[in-house]
Amino acid sequence: MKPHRIALAVTTALLSTPLLAAEDASGANEPERIEVTGTRIKRVDVEGVSPLTVITADEIANSGLSSISEVLATSIANNGASFDGDEASGYTTGASSVNLRGMGANRTLVLINGRRQAAFPTAAGGVDNFVDVSDIPSAAVDRIEILTGGASAIYGSDAIGGVVNIYLKKEYEGGDLSARYEAPEADGRDQFTLSYTQGFNTERSNTVLMLEYKNAEELLTSQRQDYFAEGLNRIYSATGDISVPPYLVNQETGEPWAWTENWGWGDALPSSWGANLYDYDEFYHDDKYNYSQESCEAILGDKAVWYDYSSSRKCRYDKYSDRGLESAYDRVNLVLNTEYELSDDWSLYAMVNASYKDSEKYKDEKGFDRTFYQDTATGRIDYSRSGMDDYAKFKVYRRMEEFPGPRIYESTNEKYSLAFGANGYVGDYELDVSWSSGFNKYSRDSQHMIDAAALLDVISFDPNESDPSRWYVLDVMTPEQAEAIMGVSSKRSESSIHQFTTTLTGDLVDLPYGPLAFASSIEWAREDYEDILDDTTQSGGYIGMGGTGGEGDRDRYAAALEFLVPLLSNVTGAQRLELSVAGRYDYYDDETDVGGAFSPQVGLMYNPVENVLVRGSWGQSFRAPDMHRIYAGETIGFGETEYDLPNGEVYEDSYTSYKSGNLALEEEKGDYASIGIVANLTDNLDLTLDWWTIELDGAVRTISSSYIYNGPNDYKPEMNYTGQYDNCDQLPDVGFILETDDNGFDNLMCIRSGPINVAYEKSEGVDGSLNYALEDTGAGDFKFEISASYLLSKEVKDFEFSEPEEYTETEYFPHWKGKASINWSLEDLSASLSYYYTGTAEGVDLFDYYNSAGDNIEEMQTDKLAAFGRLNLSMRYGLPWDGSVRVGVNNLTDELPPYYNVRNTEHDSFPFYREDRGYSMVGRSYYLSYSQKF
Repeated sequence: MKPHRIALAVTTALLSTPLLAAEDASGANEPERIEVTGTRIKRVDVEGVSPLTVITADEIANSGLSSISEVLATSIANNGASFDGDEASGYTTGASSVNLRGMGANRTLVLINGRRQAAFPTAAGGVDNFVDVSDIPSAAVDRIEILTGGASAIYGSDAIGGVVNIYLKKEYEGGDLSARYEAPEADGRDQFTLSYTQGFNTERSNTVLMLEYKNAEELLTSQRQDYFAEGLNRIYSATGDISVPPYLVNQETGEPWAWTENWGWGDALPSSWGANLYDYDEFYHDDKYNYSQESCEAILGDKAVWYDYSSSRKCRYDKYSDRGLESAYDRVNLVLNTEYELSDDWSLYAMVNASYKDSEKYKDEKGFDRTFYQDTATGRIDYSRSGMDDYAKFKVYRRMEEFPGPRIYESTNEKYSLAFGANGYVGDYELDVSWSSGFNKYSRDSQHMIDAAALLDVISFDPNESDPSRWYVLDVMTPEQAEAIMGVSSKRSESSIHQFTTTLTGDLVDLPYGPLAFASSIEWAREDYEDILDDTTQSGGYIGMGGTGGEGDRDRYAAALEFLVPLLSNVTGAQRLELSVAGRYDYYDDETDVGGAFSPQVGLMYNPVENVLVRGSWGQSFRAPDMHRIYAGETIGFGETEYDLPNGEVYEDSYTSYKSGNLALEEEKGDYASIGIVANLTDNLDLTLDWWTIELDGAVRTISSSYIYNGPNDYKPEMNYTGQYDNCDQLPDVGFILETDDNGFDNLMCIRSGPINVAYEKSEGVDGSLNYALEDTGAGDFKFEISASYLLSKEVKDFEFSEPEEYTETEYFPHWKGKASINWSLEDLSASLSYYYTGTAEGVDLFDYYNSAGDNIEEMQTDKLAAFGRLNLSMRYGLPWDGSVRVGVNNLTDELPPYYNVRNTEHDSFPFYREDRGYSMVGRSYYLSYSQKF
């Protein structure tokens, strides 16, 4: 590489432009490109104006972590609320996200080989679009680069929290067959991985073929029962102003209630959805409350709990045993990466990346509690008393344990991406032209749904029911009756992205201290998605199962320009001073008014001496609204509100609710800045220290119905469209319409909820790292690494007029996140010890407990979760026949997630710990892997 191209190569590496998709004409690989910077601290050049973390394939192997999603979850920059879809929760079974700087998974841009990927076709939580990182095969990864801070001036939308760029292997010598088996010390979550990598190299081409299969068992709550049972032990051992709740101990006798004797879930209560019937009018029964221990055990079997503390719902159900903590899955991957050198100046490249994943999410059996009305004249049963002159009222609490087989949500995720292009020189300028396409297909079938309409044709409240097609709710249901009301809720979703990119780079002119380097790019992209629910689910026809589908597309046009300007070089007090300037304009062509946005970025890199880099950057970022927040289909429902009238009466008001996407959404806009230093203190010791801040205005939030209207004395007047529209399906934005009833009351006729631009967010923190190497010690080579991030503040305002909320004090955002490792190698033997740390976390929750006097206390209080750390040990031995064996222990100290305070109502609510903070329920596990090269 010519000396005057060094600065340009460094800038390109820092910003991860699409140019990196191809090698340069000389065929130099990525490490050679980085090494030509001429510094002894390679990372000085890699870091650039913004903090950049590079995780190599060797580091991934030494970590002991079993997946790329785990690797990203342990990154110190991933200090927000991310999720792992292999945990059995959420809308997106089998998918995982990454959340840089706590700005949201939807505001973290994920690239593979520098290119955007199709978003997961179902929005997380029904609102946020994101890129799934769970299906990337570890064996195919060459390195991961994590650029923290805003990068919209380079990439456009989404790069607000930062960029995760995953590079897959581009060349490989020979072949490799590897297998790994991991098993926890406790039951569940065994994992097996088999991978094959083959390189095909000629004088002018490099091709890598990679195949991987991975199987993971489910992890059920019952397989970690010792952890959950601690709730009760902590109640008994708690000190201070607290007593054992009366539902655990009979306050008259002082003895535990009989139901607690064989109960394995601490003070978490069994579900009241067992087999209980309220006959309010005693129409068929002598008592209002109806149940029996005999029928309870006959219906629920070993999951029956006779809850003798209650007087109204004694037949309870153990809902925890069958619940999944992590989903089972099978996954197959194929990666084909190839490059062909046409001449000394030009090469062609292409990549195919495909994955197929089947997941199973285990659930407790379906249950329901519903109110029913029966017309006393005709016998008609309905959920509403409308049209009935005289009726009997019933309420049923029932678990459908008679449904055959376990209740499982089965999902399939298929992902395909294709990229191809050409890279070469036109005169003194390097040109890269590429096309990429990505497709993502997701399907989910949720078993054991209850068809609300079919249930009305079967249900009976008469214990003497003689019609064999009717089912008395306190009897065991027949297989035919179960079949009549059981359904499957289905979702079929697809998304795609197509992108054309051309990039031109080179040196424009020679300045006094070096060449003025530039990079320019032009992009066109089209994204679309389709998220379709079956008709019964969409219409709310399954009890307790809802959702909102949607579909839409958008085109994007963009032009970007970057300059690297040498200001000083080799003068007193300045070994190097360079100015980085970038700007990008994006235009969105869709049904919204987002239109275009310009994103600037300015950075300085200053080397006072050769081995020290002082850097700083500032820029503005933007993000177009999530596709699903724009195009989500309309969901119609019905609700009721209760509020006190001035005369002391309680007024019940029913209304129609509408929820859909919002075409009036605008782009989110933000600013970011960072200042830092990178220093090589000795040949073997280097450090980094960076301060950073990110602000975002106009962040999109989905507004709830209760926020819009919660009674005649608690509503938002600016959202009142009474007299302007006839119905809420006509409203241009979220709001409500009132109507006056015959008594002169202003009833809530209808309400429309959905997303709007209202929120403000700010994250601020400090990152640091220290690396030290000891080589040729006689006892082997040693490498010590430590990195940490301290979140100074995570401030959120849901609305312009609301007070800011500090999430590190209210939402369990930990201040500290860190990792450290010690690596040792001696000839064919090597070992690694890695530690991953999440600091203490504070939050505000409802505390509900009984004090020493037996009084029930309910109040909002601050809770503090203990720190969480995992220590992984890995050892590798190279064998004489080009094989290697690796053994390891993950989570050496068998750490499990920190507990909530026993007074906190979250402590006995499933899953009993904070799911979205990177904690793991697997516990200590052991693994063995073997790799054979040929």
